Amino acid sequence: MGQGEQSSLAAEQHLNAPSLPIWRIRCGIWGVLNATPDSFSDGGRFMARAAGLAHAERLLNEGATVIDVGGESSRPAGRTYGSGALSVDADEESARVLPIIEGLVTELSATVSIDTVKAEVARRAVDAGATIVNDVSCGRSAELLDVVAKSGVELVLMHTRGRGEVNAENTRYGDVVADVVAELLTAVQRAVGRGVAREKVWIDPGLGFAKTAEQSLVLLAATASMVATGQRVLVGPSRKSFIASLAPDHDGKLPDHAAREGGTAAAVTFAVLGGAHAVRVHDVATMRQAVTLAERARVAEVRS
Repeated sequence: MGQGEQSSLAAEQHLNAPSLPIWRIRCGIWGVLNATPDSFSDGGRFMARAAGLAHAERLLNEGATVIDVGGESSRPAGRTYGSGALSVDADEESARVLPIIEGLVTELSATVSIDTVKAEVARRAVDAGATIVNDVSCGRSAELLDVVAKSGVELVLMHTRGRGEVNAENTRYGDVVADVVAELLTAVQRAVGRGVAREKVWIDPGLGFAKTAEQSLVLLAATASMVATGQRVLVGPSRKSFIASLAPDHDGKLPDHAAREGGTAAAVTFAVLGGAHAVRVHDVATMRQAVTLAERARVAEVRS
């Protein structure tokens, strides 16, 4: 059976688990904490344990419900980021994240997600107290899925192709929404087949990964299609380059990552109105306002 047939079969067989109507879904806010030297937005700022914990405490005070910790940048190769992020081994990645995770759990009582594609890093992070594994490879590693299944933690499967490169091959979709949903559901089936409980699995459309700016926008507008699968949905638009591409400055220049807050807030609003269960952001205080107003607008629409 080919990959397209497998994806279609997964889409047909997925369980439409009973779920709350969109207007009743409360949207969590996952604060980003990059313990990396080369992340596109804040690389190098929070690698030290003290700096990372201080930043996390700010995010929690601003309303973050989860702290998502990463020790290896996942920025894809392409026109925006050149050759993309450098890979690091499991020991180096662990050394970056474990002291921060341990502090988050023991000192701040935070709910922690580990952003990794490596089974060994996931295992060590879970042992340190992380309760969510955020896998931007869409469940490519059977070993990582086994770690999640054995530990019983939650799992986020982010859609991507290849290593997320925005190139002609990766961005060739028939219907981007239908194809992404089908490929995500194939990944869910793969995780369930390794023993992960279906109700523990989140899906993420992977905005900016193996997608043009226009495709990312279409997926964002179709958040409700992700929610309709019955899986919880995480959307991560924060400061991404598709915002700059679609909303350049008045002089035609692309705003840098620090100047994409307005576009991020608009994207978060779209996600919440579509029923997203959580958004992953850098600027928690501002995005909490966007989430709160979007949630109230949903309720007001139902009542009107």
